[in-house]
Amino acid sequence: MKTTKLIARVQELLQRLPEETKLKKLRKAVKALKEKQEDLEDKLKHTKGKHARERLKQKIDVLQAQRRKGAEVYRRLKDEQKAPAPSTPETDKPSEPNADS
Repeated sequence: MKTTKLIARVQELLQRLPEETKLKKLRKAVKALKEKQEDLEDKLKHTKGKHARERLKQKIDVLQAQRRKGAEVYRRLKDEQKAPAPSTPETDKPSEPNADS
């Protein structure tokens, strides 16, 4: 998959509401970004031209930034799933007056 398409997919997932974001899709997208980044790093090792190396470094930097954003959102959503919102205890609710009094 092309780099621009991967970045677009991650950005789309990051812009969704947390309830709508699927953790599995986000994890797959971040993993695909990682694989693409590793491929570009391998290409960078074998590239000779200065201009080509700069372009590859720039692409790698963009991929790293998107991966970092995606991983942060993934961790936050995962933590929210593990610890659901605390419910209010029954003692905090105002008591209704007794009609018997």
